[in-house]
Amino acid sequence: MESAEPPKRVLIADDDEDTRMLLAEILNEEPSVELVGAAKDADEAIELAKMVNPDVAILDWRMPGGGGGRAASAIKDNHPSVAIIGLTGMDAFEASYDMMSAGAVAFLEKGCQPAQLIDAIRSATRW
Repeated sequence: MESAEPPKRVLIADDDEDTRMLLAEILNEEPSVELVGAAKDADEAIELAKMVNPDVAILDWRMPGGGGGRAASAIKDNHPSVAIIGLTGMDAFEASYDMMSAGAVAFLEKGCQPAQLIDAIRSATRW
């Protein structure tokens, strides 16, 4: 009998507490995902990633400490296999360009459907 694939370990980072809580709620409902950390800024995301070694980091583009772009670059420097998903509620074009330049493999706008978030995690981990 084959064992099931372990859940994808996901770190989230957003300076808005409500967004962090909503993302956590969505991820906690999904059995194929394990939420391993939630950060409020880029610095905390970088440090958490070092400790929890996530498969995926979902990073808000604009947050204190240099934003998602800085966090993505630093996380990828320390853990090249981490898949980065950018997230924003602002200028999606500028944000997606900045995040993709920093190593993101996917980009979502805040308010996307939960299924889109889960699909992005699945796609990012097959990258």
